[in-house]
Amino acid sequence: MAKDPDDTLEGLQREVERLFHDLVYHRHPATHFGEPSWSPPADLVVSPTSARVLLELAGVPRERVRVTLRGRTLEITGRREPPSEARGSHYHRAEIYFGDFRRAIELPWDADEKSIEARFRDGMLEIELSRLPAASATDVAIKERGRG
Repeated sequence: MAKDPDDTLEGLQREVERLFHDLVYHRHPATHFGEPSWSPPADLVVSPTSARVLLELAGVPRERVRVTLRGRTLEITGRREPPSEARGSHYHRAEIYFGDFRRAIELPWDADEKSIEARFRDGMLEIELSRLPAASATDVAIKERGRG
């Protein structure tokens, strides 16, 4: 006897609901392995001489954010703490991520380490970087090798 298509769809719907429930209530399996649990959205705006990086960090205190430049990679790490739950309450919907985060943003050119400025306002981190001037070309004299 063939399966009823309605039974198949209901089974699929139950499975999707179970997976969604697991995602919401067992929110970040990667945190069990020491990995960052979320990644804040970021924009990189580049001109020929400078770059601006914007990160959306609502609810993250400035003191919990660290900005590091390693070569052409700008790394931003930090942590957003979850709110304390009222006794007897539970999540009915959970879409906000908490815990450690890390963003590594590759710049298209070398940045001048002395020119980096970071500002934090209204839940937005803004980082301004100036492009490191390219080395100028130098002509090298070629000497004749002496006989010896």
